[in-house]
Amino acid sequence: MAIRRPSIYSPDWLCQDFLYQEDGDLQERYIQVKWSGEPYERVSETFDYSNPPYSNSEQRGGDIVAQVDYSIEGQVVTITGWDANWRDEWPLRIGVNYLANCLYKPARGYVIRVEKGAYAFWASEFFQPTSNDPFDYLLR
Repeated sequence: MAIRRPSIYSPDWLCQDFLYQEDGDLQERYIQVKWSGEPYERVSETFDYSNPPYSNSEQRGGDIVAQVDYSIEGQVVTITGWDANWRDEWPLRIGVNYLANCLYKPARGYVIRVEKGAYAFWASEFFQPTSNDPFDYLLR
């Protein structure tokens, strides 16, 4: 039985980028991928940490189904952690594509790297090893 997924372009997905910590030139950030971007009926349903915050009538959210933790220093983006709470890896792919194709495009000079781990997933997202060292990074 095949898993039916909403399209990556579906309005039900919502990606939000947050700054966690800043220390000089180094920024620790994370992207949350949410499912069902319907406006909340009550403000107390969730906190909206978007920057700038949405007004009450525009506050969107939903179930958090994936999160991609990353740091950025200069033009180098390093994915440091990831988590998916979904039936497959689809929301994680949406978060990685949002990071690589919307926020930090290679055409603007950004290099995105990830530590080796879950190699098959990262290879399917066009990350490639730079050496045979098992502790080296995969680059996109």
